[in-house]
Amino acid sequence: MSDKPISVNENYDQQYGFHEQEKYVFKAKKGLSKKVVEEISGMKEEPDWMRAFRLKALEAFLKKPLPGWLDPELLSQINFENIYYYLKPTEKQGKTWEEVPEEIKNTFDKLGIPEAERKFLAGVSAQYESEVVYHSIHADLEKQGVVFLGMDDGLKKYPELVKRYFGTVIPPLDNKFASLNSAVWSGGSFIYVPKGVQVAIPLQAYFRINAQNMGQFERTLIIADEGSSVHYIEGCLPAGEQVSTGLRWMNIESIQTGETVLNSDGEEAAVRATRARPYRGDLITIEPLSGENRFRLTPEHPVLAIRREEVRAPRKSRGKWLGEVNTAKLLAAEPRFVEAGKLCRGDFVVFPIPQTTRDDSRYTIPVLRLLGFYLAEGSTFVHRTLRMPVVVFSFGSGDSDRPHVEETKRLIQEVTGKRAIEVANRKNHGTSVLVYSQPLRDLCLENCGKGAATKELNKTLMELPPEKQAHLLETYHFGDGSRYQRAHTMVRASTASKALARQLQELLARQGHYATISLRPGGPDIILGRRITRKDQYILYHSPDRRMGEVRRRGNAFLVPIKGIRRDPYEGPVFNIELNRAPNAYLASGFAVHNCTAPVYASDSLHSAVVELIALPHAHIRYTTIQNWSKNVYNLVTKRAIAHENSIVEWLDGNLGSKLTAKYPAVHLVGRKARGEVVSVAFAGAGQHQDAGAKMVHSAPETSSTILSKSICKDGGRASYRGLVKVYPQAENVKSSVRCDALLMDERSRSDTYPTMEIDAKKVSIGHEATVSKVGEEQLFYLMSRGLKESEAVTMIVNGFFEAFAKELPLEYAVELNRLVQLEMEGSVG
Repeated sequence: MSDKPISVNENYDQQYGFHEQEKYVFKAKKGLSKKVVEEISGMKEEPDWMRAFRLKALEAFLKKPLPGWLDPELLSQINFENIYYYLKPTEKQGKTWEEVPEEIKNTFDKLGIPEAERKFLAGVSAQYESEVVYHSIHADLEKQGVVFLGMDDGLKKYPELVKRYFGTVIPPLDNKFASLNSAVWSGGSFIYVPKGVQVAIPLQAYFRINAQNMGQFERTLIIADEGSSVHYIEGCLPAGEQVSTGLRWMNIESIQTGETVLNSDGEEAAVRATRARPYRGDLITIEPLSGENRFRLTPEHPVLAIRREEVRAPRKSRGKWLGEVNTAKLLAAEPRFVEAGKLCRGDFVVFPIPQTTRDDSRYTIPVLRLLGFYLAEGSTFVHRTLRMPVVVFSFGSGDSDRPHVEETKRLIQEVTGKRAIEVANRKNHGTSVLVYSQPLRDLCLENCGKGAATKELNKTLMELPPEKQAHLLETYHFGDGSRYQRAHTMVRASTASKALARQLQELLARQGHYATISLRPGGPDIILGRRITRKDQYILYHSPDRRMGEVRRRGNAFLVPIKGIRRDPYEGPVFNIELNRAPNAYLASGFAVHNCTAPVYASDSLHSAVVELIALPHAHIRYTTIQNWSKNVYNLVTKRAIAHENSIVEWLDGNLGSKLTAKYPAVHLVGRKARGEVVSVAFAGAGQHQDAGAKMVHSAPETSSTILSKSICKDGGRASYRGLVKVYPQAENVKSSVRCDALLMDERSRSDTYPTMEIDAKKVSIGHEATVSKVGEEQLFYLMSRGLKESEAVTMIVNGFFEAFAKELPLEYAVELNRLVQLEMEGSVG
């Protein structure tokens, strides 16, 4: 399970620091009192035991002092009487986004979360102010007995289960802020995973606070029964799958940060981050109407699509024929991201038309027409005897070829100023046009390359205005194409270059034509009585006068039906990329697929959450958080887990925002061979204090724990590691390792380490390491000597410092961490 409270960086206030006009069903008065607590409980129609639980917690909160070991100057600024403890934004929780009030949906839209992104998540909860306004879970998880609800609904639907576990891991008297949460909690998540069930798809929660002086006090309870697990699997593509760059298609594993690809609008976008991970499971192969555009991806990876069932015509389908679509409905439908595993044959996927256009006056119509002939029929070499560059155009000898021969000779004269030579080639029964010209040879090589199987267009040609590209396409089809008439005109072209075939498909799309690509495998063949070995041929078909048919044009994209879809087992690496701007979706074999997810940013607040995890024997829970609350938020939370025999609990915790964070995820290892792990990072800038750490309590023998804490401070920020390793006398053969690393960016910043080790058993293995370092001048000099700017070099060092944390994250969180670090580092140099 993951909470994901992502907030706005101070440099982005204008873009993200907005709020909607407050609309609510109920808003409690400012301040905390018995009446406010009873109002909250009454509004929620809670059972008597929960009301009593809240009131007991309120008494504890009022009596307990503020923690003396936290920053007293910052804590003293909290005015508990100036906070709204409960605001109900809507009358009921939405089961679909259409049921969510418009102003709340507007907030998520402004925050950069398209509705389509929210729809593809397997299980998602969205909390706005004090209440969960939307919640959904996939039906297949429900069938397995998985419960994923808002905490309030969990209490109503599973009162006995909640009563059995609620507050048992973190009692209401645990600390002042746990008492506060226990008194006024609202929202959060309740998850129960039955015995033996493996949850391998995202369960995510988003939090947003809109009202000024609003506090958020969500409560999360996760119970993983025996042998079950809860963790994340992000969507990705396997090695070898190709991504459109606007120039050519590249294997996804070879794409590097900073390179440019096409996004789902057909526009250029830079790659912000790339990720890879091992994967074992099914891959989905989607074959649209164009066999060579098939692509593979993991089942949960979202694909931009329109479901056929949503746009079908009233007429029934016959036999194996797919039902007809209503064209008006199809063109009016809004494509949305759908998990690949849920798509079916006949659904429509989106082929965006490349939009980047840059004119170049050097490319006149004669030049482009001559390059079209070269692309289809040309070759170039240096004559061995004469040692002179030669460009040759080879045509047939029929009457239909004569106009093309004459035009080629005229174009050569116009472009080079030289007279071309026409030669009858008796061996091939054809006609050759040749010219000795270094400038023309250079022009052809620079723009089109050489070799039938390796020709491809350069970036300039791919970005010329479509009306200019039309001349290149016309003469190319004169050479390598043919036309024939059926019910409509069909144009066929073939090339031995796979790269060129895909480029031609994109150029034709810019002309308003969707072309299919099919493969004619090479092999032995006989032409005119001669035995030859034919190379693979890529055949392109399109119809210039057919406006209907199976493919539809919608705006700047084609809607292409899926011809086939299948699942195959796969084990190996999978990859994904993140773009630097919305829409964060790229093109796999020309079709739009999503990066996976995007962050939600929240406004200012007191945030005091409680998270309780219970891992029963042989269960596995991983809980991931990246928080970047805005810089005047007090982020004071309590997170703790109970790990029974042979169970595993992992906390992955990233802290980049807030004015003060106090967070120490804990694992109480109460069963033999239980294992706990905390990997955390903290980034403290000006005016920030990240007081974070971890606690491992070993109560049973043969238990093990690992704590890895990393912090970075700049501009006078402060980071503190505060940790505990406790081993009770009966806990023999315990292993525990603690490592704390701090990186200081300047002289004004500060890092503190407060480790506590209480070891009461004799047979144990305990290790602790702590380091504090600075960005070295030698490191900067080395990176800058390789062409990096100083700011880029520093950011690279910081990302490398956080690598141990980032590689453990699901993809969407890893790329989000990289983005947030980059934002935090802006302005840190110079």
